[in-house]
Amino acid sequence: MKKQSEFVYDLRSMGLLGHPGEWERVNTTLSAPADLKIEVIGVAEGSPLTLELMFESVSEGIYVSGTVSATARGEDVRTLDEIELPIDVDIQEMYVYEQADGDEDSYLIDRDQLDLEPAIRDAVVMALPFSPSTDRSEEFSFTLGEDLEVDDSESDSPFASLKSLLDEKKES
Repeated sequence: MKKQSEFVYDLRSMGLLGHPGEWERVNTTLSAPADLKIEVIGVAEGSPLTLELMFESVSEGIYVSGTVSATARGEDVRTLDEIELPIDVDIQEMYVYEQADGDEDSYLIDRDQLDLEPAIRDAVVMALPFSPSTDRSEEFSFTLGEDLEVDDSESDSPFASLKSLLDEKKES
């Protein structure tokens, strides 16, 4: 028999199933599931994932809101150095008892159980930066070797060097 995921909550034991107006807080730390990542950064499998959620029973199902916090690790896209970035994601998802025709966005309550893993995966992966960097400035600059000195004695015209060539040709 397959072990039940720690992200699955039994609504009947929580007293929320079919009791609109009831609510329960869930504050826990779980191990991150696999594949919470994109190309250059992600939350490692098994690392701590902190959930601070509110489960609210409504007539259509269960409304889950709150935050998920973790630490993403990866590479700085500019320097390729290892970086760690804190990730705090807001979750606001509706889990329904029955999906309406054409509703593919809602999560379904399956046999009185609510599985948070798909919603958490969607939220965390979407919150990961596509170009993670420790440098928060908008302007990117780098130097190789020494800075070049600019000679300001010349004219600011881009044609100044061409003019000097023409002057040399006339003299000869």
